[in-house]
Amino acid sequence: MNTLDRYLFREVGQYLLAVLAAVVLALLGGALFEVLAPLLQRGADPLAVAQFLAFRVPEALARGLPLAFLFAMLMVLSRMGEESELKALLAMGVSKTQVLMPLLLLGAVVFLLALFAGESLVPDGIQRANSVLRQAVFQKPRALIQPGMVFSDAFGRMLYVGQVSESEISQVRILNPQELLIAERGRFEGGALVLQSGVRITLGNSRPRTVARFERATVPLVELGYEPTGSMGALSMAELSKRIREFRSNGIPYHAEATQLERRWAEPAAVFAFALFAVGLAFFLLATSRSLGMVGVAVLTFVYYATWSVCKIMGEQGVLAPFLAAWGPNFLFGLAGIVLLRTGRG
Repeated sequence: MNTLDRYLFREVGQYLLAVLAAVVLALLGGALFEVLAPLLQRGADPLAVAQFLAFRVPEALARGLPLAFLFAMLMVLSRMGEESELKALLAMGVSKTQVLMPLLLLGAVVFLLALFAGESLVPDGIQRANSVLRQAVFQKPRALIQPGMVFSDAFGRMLYVGQVSESEISQVRILNPQELLIAERGRFEGGALVLQSGVRITLGNSRPRTVARFERATVPLVELGYEPTGSMGALSMAELSKRIREFRSNGIPYHAEATQLERRWAEPAAVFAFALFAVGLAFFLLATSRSLGMVGVAVLTFVYYATWSVCKIMGEQGVLAPFLAAWGPNFLFGLAGIVLLRTGRG
């Protein structure tokens, strides 16, 4: 490893750590503002909210690493251009490839870290975070359940909630093809939903067959299929692949699952496209005597994030093929980097 490699590693590494901390805080802040703040207002336990945020840190790290790497490279190379360090390197006979190679090597390290976090730490963290919210549902239904909410359990039964108070729910309906349970009210006790003053109607050919009243019935909530957030993020790549095969064999659309699976590779692999783009842009601006600046760096980072978000939504909705939805932003930045490298100075 020569002096230039060590210099680029040190400079980009320092910015990477600082920017990563800011990105993680921003992502967690977005979750707090959009999801958790309303829960706190409705009386959710602050400790449960804090635990939820702690368990979502690995996901923020995995998502933030590539973005932080792009921001760090743009900042370092922009500064090197402004301070004529890139011109000095060219004058010494250092090529653009010699600047690019150590950044690709550092990108490989970031790629492996993000891939490892996304496959091992993130699913476990999301599962634990969702478990925290499930327990909050049991303890304070008003914090997380809204009137009119519909859940589905592992047996395909639908649970409808009409009204929600501080400690109980009312106008409860539980439906599957064989039976319908109607209860005036329900209360969470010991991990179960206890229904009171209700009616059980068995069905045959979509018509009532028997009707029986009950004063008390217990529904085990351990079977409740409630995924507050990031349900597919809680699955490993092997589990996603299995779900896709099952959906395909049963004729069920699997656009969202296929897009998620492709993104598991595409998101960390974006660092290689970023390295091409950052180096190409730096030498292109060097030839035009222009400076990128902090605002330009922030705008370019946001452009990638916005493109990635739009492609993700289009892929999940089936508008774009999953491969294109996941890898498209990488291809755009990589292609732009190659063009800039060929047209830039040096």
